[in-house]
Formats: sequence, structure tokens, C-alpha cells
Amino acid sequence: MKKAKSFAPFITLVLSAALVAASAHWIRKAETPPWGDAKAESSAAADQPARISQAPPEGDFQPFTFVSYNVKNWLASTQTPEKSPEAKEAVISLLASDSPDVVGLCEIGGMEDLKEIQSMLAAEGVDLPHIHHTGGVDPVRHLALLSRLPIVATAKPDPRIPGTGRSMQRGILDATVRIAGRDIRFIGLHLKSKRSVQEFDEALLRVQEAGHARRHIDSILAENPDAMLVAYGDFNDTTRSLSTRTICGGYRTPGYLSPVHVKDSRGETWTHRYAVEDSYTRIDYVTVSAALRRHVKSATSRIIDDGPWEAASDHRPVLVRFE
Repeated sequence: MKKAKSFAPFITLVLSAALVAASAHWIRKAETPPWGDAKAESSAAADQPARISQAPPEGDFQPFTFVSYNVKNWLASTQTPEKSPEAKEAVISLLASDSPDVVGLCEIGGMEDLKEIQSMLAAEGVDLPHIHHTGGVDPVRHLALLSRLPIVATAKPDPRIPGTGRSMQRGILDATVRIAGRDIRFIGLHLKSKRSVQEFDEALLRVQEAGHARRHIDSILAENPDAMLVAYGDFNDTTRSLSTRTICGGYRTPGYLSPVHVKDSRGETWTHRYAVEDSYTRIDYVTVSAALRRHVKSATSRIIDDGPWEAASDHRPVLVRFE
């Protein structure tokens, strides 16, 4: 007797394709994909709700410099080989080169790793005394923010993605920095990589993570449409991918997050080198809300390619100046 064929792989493929198609439909309609009924947590500083300060007059905007950087496995003790002293020094050299006011990091280990970076930067004259460290279900790699200016509120959105049975590995960093009376809200992300796994479709999970993050962003902008918001990090996909477009939102809508277009000293736009295939792509982004868009100083924003970038990480830092 012949064994009945299993239709499970076919059904999984059909369902995955349907979900991606539905997501694309929502993006075309300038809306966020419907990822479930659960609402993201509202922002809260340690034990009190976040308060949005009354913005000072427009002319009082204080310039600041922000850097987003995947530092590639700055981890104290894991199965991954420890980051060498030379690689750490290269990271610090790149970060310290422009004396940033706020730094967003991906692939940082525990709090001790974050404090090591903080200490090494201080030794180079870059004092960032305010820090925030958070993550998702991955116990090893985390997200972090370091700031010269006070972090006045943080939130930890639920990493569980409604309706999927899955969670964001690195979670969502949500921290508000007060700069000369203005609250700048930073949303840090590190989405699923393109490394294939047997358990699930990596591209589909990346779209689901992006949708979950966008729901949180939508909740912030619904409460305060004039919020000055920066969503940044390693999105692990290209500019026109569904996951990246999901984070940005509907083009020409009030909630659209504009990617800051930056280049290196040679006019190139890639931020990541995949050595195995010798490929170069842009997968690291800094995006801004409408209220902050006009303050981006494009002429002096850039991809940092000074000195030993290749010794530091497989990513290059993205620097954005606001004025």
C-alpha cells in the first residue's frame, strides 16, 4: 500500500505566501499589517508614566549627533569567540571619531558589556553617562542606548508577536532622551537575520517582527502625532524589502518614517559586508518622524568609514546630525 503524501509543507508555504501578500496589500493602502488585537505597552519611566514635555520655540532646537551601530558580538561569555581587544579598540575609535551625543547599539551582550563600552568611550573623551539596556527572548544579544543627555523615560514592549506564537529575539528598545526641553524618542530594532533555519521562514518572521514594531510606533504617534521619533537599527534587509517598508509605514502619510539617506566618503551607501559571499548591502537604517525630518542635516550625516571599520565589525556605523 502506498503511503499518503504529507501536505503539511505545501500548506505552510501557502499560508506564508498569503500572509506576505496581505502585508503588501496593507502597505499599499498606507496602513500597517494587522498582526493581532494586542496593544503595545505604553512608555513608562521606571515607576511612572512617560510625560511629554512642552516643546520650546522652534528656534531653540539644540543640535545633536546620533550614531547607530551593530558592534558584532560584543559579548562577555558565549559560544561565540570573545571579541578581541583589537576589535573592541576599533569599535571605540569609530564611535569616538565624531563625539556623538546619543549612540544606539545592536549585538551588545549583558550590562557589563555595555558598561565596558561606556568606560572605553569615556577614556577617549566621549562621556555618555546615561544608559539603557534591553532585549527580547534572546538571553545573549541585546539592544542598548548611551546618551550624554538624560534618558527621562523607557518602555519595554511585549516581545511576543500577536497571532504568530513567536517572539522578537532582540525585542524593541524604547527610550526618551530630553534635549534642551525637547523629548526625542528612540526606537531601536534588530530584526531576524537572513540566516536560514529549519523551524520557520526567516523572511516571514522578519516581516512579522517589523509589523509588531510598527504597531508600537503607531501607538506612539496616535497619542502624539508631533512626536520627535527616531527608529533605527539593523533591519537585516534592503531598502525596498517588505519588512523595511513596514517599519517606515505608508509613504506620504502622517506617520511615515523617512529613512535618512547617507553615504560614505566614496559616495557608497552599503552598511554591511557579508564576507562569505563578498556582498555589500544597506541593512542598517536611521528613520525619522515628520516632526524631526526638517532637522536632519543631510550634508554632514554619513556612513562612518574612517580607519579600521573592517576590524571592528561586519557593519559600518550610521551617523546622523540634527540641527
